[in-house]
Amino acid sequence: MRGHIFKALVKRMADDKTLFFLTGDMGINLVEVIEQQYPSRFLNVGIAEQNLIGIAAGLCNAGYRPVAYTISNFLIHRCLEQIRDDVALHQYPVILLGTGGGFDNAPLGPTHHIVDEWGIIRGFPGIDIYAPASVEFAASLFDRILEKRQPTYIRCAKGSPSIPTAAEDVSYVPGNGSGPLLISYGALASECIKAQARRADLAVLVVNRIHPIEVALTNHLAKHAQAFVVEDHFGHTGLYSSLCQLAMQQRLDTFIRSIAPPLDYDLVVGQSSDFYHRKYGLDAAGILGRLAAVDGET
Repeated sequence: MRGHIFKALVKRMADDKTLFFLTGDMGINLVEVIEQQYPSRFLNVGIAEQNLIGIAAGLCNAGYRPVAYTISNFLIHRCLEQIRDDVALHQYPVILLGTGGGFDNAPLGPTHHIVDEWGIIRGFPGIDIYAPASVEFAASLFDRILEKRQPTYIRCAKGSPSIPTAAEDVSYVPGNGSGPLLISYGALASECIKAQARRADLAVLVVNRIHPIEVALTNHLAKHAQAFVVEDHFGHTGLYSSLCQLAMQQRLDTFIRSIAPPLDYDLVVGQSSDFYHRKYGLDAAGILGRLAAVDGET
């Protein structure tokens, strides 16, 4: 998905002279095209992520629309104060572009497991958060973001999943029966689609913009007695939490459950994200197993 996002960014930089790209020494074989084509609007700040955000805020004062790019955990965790004070407080339209989410960087251990970051910054006023689930949505993401002038965080998972039916901020993929609703974003949306292929009564709700959530989601939730939020992020600060709040506010009867990593930092190092997806039941088989267990309870 990163390739589609960068291709769209390069195209927009040709027309929009205010776009300025910053990187924290990241993006080999990906960002060079920007440096070559737009050298006056490219800056590698080095391994100095807090400076990355401060410089981005300063560029806003100079009339630019900066895109700050690095690994998601460095971008959010290391720069939390700068994001709050330099960007959110002033409502500067900085675009935070983070690569990786959940267990994408599995072999690097818990310091690089990104299971809590967007739930932290969703508490800051006026920030949009996207977690594209498909290359189709990723290709149109910058067009959507540049329509507005506000802080934005993009949580870009690795891989190139294709879900042609999920090209909107929120996309509903109906099943052929009255089964539960699976709700997901980012890399795990594809696992929900796989689960639906094996159990056709399931419906899937792909949420590409995960904050703020749209009240329109109420219409989809109301169609189902049960919903399962599948995410590679702690549920208590993730989409599960947001949807529970929405359901309470809208007085919905839908019973919402969470399928997410446990509230713990896993010190066991796996070789790939699949290792953790299987361990925590986040893959298609695990999702179906959780649904079967709930069916057995009832």
